[in-house]
Amino acid sequence: MRYEVVEGFFKRPKGWTFVEVADVAVDADDNVFVFNRGRHPVMIFDRDGNFLDAWGEIGGEHYFTFPHGLTVGVDGFVYTADSKDHSIRKFTPEGRRVLTLGSPHQTAPAFSGAPFNRPTHAAVASNGDSYVSDGYGNAQIHCFDGEGRHRFSWGSPGREPGQFNTVHSVFIDHADGDTLYVADRYNNRVQFFAPDGEYIGEWGGLRLPQSVRKGPNGEWVVAELSHRVTVLDGDGTVLARWGDDVVVDDAPIGGVELALPEAPSRDPMIRGKVHHEPGPGLFCAPHGIAVDSRGSLYVAEASESWIGLDRGDRSVQKFVRR
Repeated sequence: MRYEVVEGFFKRPKGWTFVEVADVAVDADDNVFVFNRGRHPVMIFDRDGNFLDAWGEIGGEHYFTFPHGLTVGVDGFVYTADSKDHSIRKFTPEGRRVLTLGSPHQTAPAFSGAPFNRPTHAAVASNGDSYVSDGYGNAQIHCFDGEGRHRFSWGSPGREPGQFNTVHSVFIDHADGDTLYVADRYNNRVQFFAPDGEYIGEWGGLRLPQSVRKGPNGEWVVAELSHRVTVLDGDGTVLARWGDDVVVDDAPIGGVELALPEAPSRDPMIRGKVHHEPGPGLFCAPHGIAVDSRGSLYVAEASESWIGLDRGDRSVQKFVRR
């Protein structure tokens, strides 16, 4: 299995830029939603990369404090996680806010288990329930009904099954009874759960998994913060992987370590400095991933927050399967 990068895919309005793309998602028509930390937080493109719309602009009604996670639900609505105002918002595709989970700018005590303390992502089940990964200041998955009422939560800090060490995103497989797939970053694994929170299993051996999605042919794609993307089958067998050829200084993590120009890493697990921009098709700090109906991948990077490197146009890259 091989993927090829498509350079210059996104055709933005003149003067518009991507600033740290925190996440990327596709809708049922393969339109691409790019969630970034610049002046136009939500940009929407068609399947050919043509610009369609934008919303959430600075100074507007739906200005985001710190964009983090975005998904387009099975219901067609757009769900965003803002990790610094501690909220999840539900929007129409045109940007009209219809629901807010949490109280913006009010946070639950750290690791109290109560929602929210720096939530990272949300996903929507077939019955309209939403599941939120609560994330940086908690170690929980929270379930809400379609009206925004809290139903139940699970998780705690740790390494055991059902525990988390930075629960970074959640994906729901509607074709498999709404099984939840959770990226458990610092435990280097993806855990899977039944809709009621019952632990089912996990894939280990990953490197700081950030986001996991399922492709149209049953393949699973994982964005790993340590500059790598991995494609797995349903049993967790590696089908494809790239990013390991980013060569760096200092001690390795899993055999390779990232280092880029005069930018010390802000995380002790990835030490060193970046000495060059990795180039097209390679990564510094993958943060989100999406798969369209044709199996093409979109990889979002938040490398400026992570290692101090702005990748510009390569903050989100498209890959087609060859």
